[in-house]
Amino acid sequence: MEVIRKEILPGIFVLELKGALLIGVACTRLQLAVEDLLAEKQTRVVLDLTAVPRVDSGGLGKIVNCLSRVRIAGGTMHLAGVNETVVGLFKMTKVDRIVKMYPTAREAAQGIAGSQSSAPA
Repeated sequence: MEVIRKEILPGIFVLELKGALLIGVACTRLQLAVEDLLAEKQTRVVLDLTAVPRVDSGGLGKIVNCLSRVRIAGGTMHLAGVNETVVGLFKMTKVDRIVKMYPTAREAAQGIAGSQSSAPA
């Protein structure tokens, strides 16, 4: 699995995942990418799963772990491009209740930008 990092809007980063998110190397790559962002004080993150055909229990756990780390850092993480199979897994495990999902990375980034701009300064 590959992780490509892009700044889609000012201060909002997309981690575009390519390949199955399975326990092992793929999960480690995702974790390192999120840790790098947090180390740079970048706390507005979109995980783009458009090119992720499947997620196993390890991948699911890693997504939840990354969501938790971003929130602890005071940030926001949304998901984008989640396919029907993975949405089914999220619903079955109730992960869909704790993270917002959008059809595209741009919509997810706009969701983050909108929620942050309405917050008091």
